[in-house]
Amino acid sequence: MEKLTLADIQTHFKNLIATDHLSHAYLFAEPVNAGALALAQWLAERLFCSQLTEDGAPCGHCAECLRIQNGNNPDYLVVQTATQSIGVDDVRFLKQELSKSGLSNRRVFVIADADKMTLPAANSLLKFLEEPVSQVLIILTTTRLAQILPTIRSRVQTVLLPEPVLAERAAQIATLGVTPELGHLLSQMPLTLATIKELQEQDLFQETLSAFWQWYENLAQGQPLAFAQVQSTILPRFKAKPMHQFLEELLIMAFSDLFTTKFQLTTALRWPQQKERQQELAAKLSASQVTRFLSQALGVKQQLDANVSFQNTLEQLSLQLILIKEGNFK
Repeated sequence: MEKLTLADIQTHFKNLIATDHLSHAYLFAEPVNAGALALAQWLAERLFCSQLTEDGAPCGHCAECLRIQNGNNPDYLVVQTATQSIGVDDVRFLKQELSKSGLSNRRVFVIADADKMTLPAANSLLKFLEEPVSQVLIILTTTRLAQILPTIRSRVQTVLLPEPVLAERAAQIATLGVTPELGHLLSQMPLTLATIKELQEQDLFQETLSAFWQWYENLAQGQPLAFAQVQSTILPRFKAKPMHQFLEELLIMAFSDLFTTKFQLTTALRWPQQKERQQELAAKLSASQVTRFLSQALGVKQQLDANVSFQNTLEQLSLQLILIKEGNFK
């Protein structure tokens, strides 16, 4: 299916349901924060809703819709994990649920971030996809389509979701009471609105930007103090697991902007509030140093995805940038 608007995609699914042509499995491939899980929930509501609107959309307020929205419908199950991987036990749990009798003749099961599935988990799911259960709909979501096994992709219908509108996401985040600068940064990150709201309510964003920038400036100048700041300044403020991802994104944004500034690219800065400070830093660095800095910053995500400890990853980054600035990095 070609990339369409979300409204077009919803219309497409309404037509499939009306003509009884709904497939047994779909893969919702999305850019970050494009609403794959929300679309999956909408589809479930459409299948269970008892008071459809005139155009065939779920009403959103009947008992069935509310049960789905509140997570109280046993026929709608979402497998989602905050860990680095979805293991075979998670898929086994899903298959056990599939074997149970539901309250209705239709069941919907969602695996969020399906790219996290280990090879055994993916192979276990593959067996189900090859022999689908009647009236059971499986929905997979991913932001990394290339990480989904070709054998899985060949047995599902792939739906490509459109890019989210940045201004709309920024407006949603602004309602959570964050500062304009923080809101602009968060709107570009893969953190969900629910996660941002939770972090904001716990005041975990307080003073993080100034603390990060002090560390970043020392990193960009190859100052040995950057290594000590990991434990004294960064770890205490970025302790919660979602804050690890927040810091990871801040690093990529800051070093990407440094690269853009150094090479005078026409690309818009992702952190425009720090334009002057980036110009000052870029003037003190060679093009080679800036390029290698960005490469090392991008490697942080790979290390964290490989379960390298947060502290070790940041300390290693600090040492690498110090060596690059000194000209001793191999």
